[in-house]
Amino acid sequence: MFESEFELQQIFFNQLKNIKNTNTNILQEFNARFGNVDIVEVDFDCFKNTLNNAQAELLSIYSNALVVGYLHKNTSRTFKYLLNKTGYTEDYLNSIILALEKVNIIFEANPNKYTICPDFQFPNLKFNSYELKLKDWKKAILQATRNTSFSYKSFVVMPNKEALKLKEKYSDIFTLYNIGLIGVTKSTHYKYISPKVHNHKYSISPIFISSMAKCIYQKEIQVT
Repeated sequence: MFESEFELQQIFFNQLKNIKNTNTNILQEFNARFGNVDIVEVDFDCFKNTLNNAQAELLSIYSNALVVGYLHKNTSRTFKYLLNKTGYTEDYLNSIILALEKVNIIFEANPNKYTICPDFQFPNLKFNSYELKLKDWKKAILQATRNTSFSYKSFVVMPNKEALKLKEKYSDIFTLYNIGLIGVTKSTHYKYISPKVHNHKYSISPIFISSMAKCIYQKEIQVT
């Protein structure tokens, strides 16, 4: 049915674009912490951008997002705590802290103790991710499971005949890992398994933070 994964991806990408609502962007080859995700659907319903360009640029870098992920608004964390959690050198951690302080994301509440600035707010974004494969469903599940670190829903997408076989034989594996399954034809697609929503918190979720910031910084959200 499909000559290549590229053809499968392009057809599915176009199908998603044709049915998307005005508060959704469909992105290809989205760069996450662990590599490119084939297709990402960004839902910005009720979205309000609370990041300026400098803040978005800094948080789009994983090492900066990791530090922010260990911080809170109501509880301060020591420099030593951040050093132990991140594994960074003192000089590198200092450079990150200074950069984050400069753009008012974090501040030094007490000597060598840091919190997120009281007025700083994370935007509200939701990601659905799609990993596409012609046959190698085990590799697709592995990649889709990694995508749950920032996605509200993560799917494996296969040609429809392959997806039907997986639904019949291995639906329990998809349920176990909370991964969805979609089958694609050249004219439409079918959602055979729908995963439960992964509720992410910004705290200690650096991939979620950096993915959100990357969308904003790279102007991949176009509010109409």
